[in-house]
Amino acid sequence: MIVSSQSIFMELLARDVESGTGGTLVHGSRETAFSHVSIDTRSLQKGDVFFAIRGPNQDGHRFIPDALSRGALGVVAERTYEYPGEFPAVLVKVDDTHKALKDLASTARRRWSGTLAGITGSMGKTTARMFVAQILQSKYCVYETPGNYNNLFGLPLALFGLDHRHDFGIFEMGMSALGEIAEMCRIAAPAIGIITNIAPVHLEFFDSMEEIAQAKGELAEALPPDGMLIYNADDRLVKTIAARFAGRKVSFGFSETADVQAAHVEIAGTEETRFEIRFTGTARQATVPFAGAHYVMNALPAVAMGLQFHIAPDQLLESLGKLQQASMRGRILRFKEGFTVIDDSYNSNPRALMQMIEVLCGMPSFNRRILVAGEMLELGKDSDSLHFECGSYAASHGVDMVIGVRGSAREIVRGAQNAGMPDSQARFFADSSAAAFFVSGELRKGDLILVKGSRGVRTEKIIEGVRSRFGLLGE
Repeated sequence: MIVSSQSIFMELLARDVESGTGGTLVHGSRETAFSHVSIDTRSLQKGDVFFAIRGPNQDGHRFIPDALSRGALGVVAERTYEYPGEFPAVLVKVDDTHKALKDLASTARRRWSGTLAGITGSMGKTTARMFVAQILQSKYCVYETPGNYNNLFGLPLALFGLDHRHDFGIFEMGMSALGEIAEMCRIAAPAIGIITNIAPVHLEFFDSMEEIAQAKGELAEALPPDGMLIYNADDRLVKTIAARFAGRKVSFGFSETADVQAAHVEIAGTEETRFEIRFTGTARQATVPFAGAHYVMNALPAVAMGLQFHIAPDQLLESLGKLQQASMRGRILRFKEGFTVIDDSYNSNPRALMQMIEVLCGMPSFNRRILVAGEMLELGKDSDSLHFECGSYAASHGVDMVIGVRGSAREIVRGAQNAGMPDSQARFFADSSAAAFFVSGELRKGDLILVKGSRGVRTEKIIEGVRSRFGLLGE
């Protein structure tokens, strides 16, 4: 069973907030019970305690009246905050509201006695997190990070969802700077670390791939002596991280040295990839209900975790065949007009784009293969060359048409043209709305279209445009 953060909540009283934050309760009863913790009045529910976070763009103290009007039973504010008149709810004052949120989350986590796993990596951490949770739920009660609560604001909020009924908590950890994962680990105290890979992502904030690896490696460094590291045996930088870890280690990957290995991977259709999985001297045939070797790779740490916690191989194989994916991360959309769209519009980076190009070109039984690729963000000084390389990769692997969307995606188009794609088949559009209009007029029966992009470029508007004009099968 997987339980979301909205369904249950570890009991939190005003006196717990006061002691857990190191603050001072200046108004209200210490016995007031809160239903949840909030830092955003747009999602705040009646009965919540609201933390007025002072961020780079907004000061949460401005929204305290709004929080109270929406039914907040308590507020945590800075010591300098003054309310005009008598405060109508619990008020706890602290030196720093963000630090107070993190400290309270750390206190709540340490009241919970289950096993917490942290997952990080440049790509696939959300998918791996979901797969780990789904594999474990065949035997255990599992809580996982809701949505994209994977930074120093979201992770503390996610921790408040832990409950005594949970055997496991699976938490995603993202970062954009050195020290962030170390701080998340200080708060969450993981016993298990899972590292998926190191890729050229966030290069705008780092000088090298090695520096990215250093930041991701903070997860392994934070594990206790009796902790366990589950790591990608195919990734050179991840293996370097693992080599420094003195505790228990379990590896996964396609290489023969992996403890949990996948071999003979075959894309059998838009919603099936077959492979052989090998572990503890045995080999079994397995499938995942998605197209692409990268989905197999993302499922392997889930198998590794399941084996460590005594889930039977037959149950593991059954669970692999029933895995579910998040929206906008490779979802298959079939249309009545006879074409198929792969909606992978949530995020993108060079390595992930190349993986999906391989999927696009490896699918059997389609007439044309069309790539719609949004600009990839946060790539730093190498952005243009990385985009160009992806365009060349698409053309050389048999993509029939390349459509670049916004900014540096112009280099994807130029790379495809440079690799021999006719200009008429390589098109650039300045925004997703213009691209959506073109794509909707271009689609034909027998086409397979990959929309790969990011929320920052709004490539989901292309999916919305196609869905508004054509009918999905089954609707």
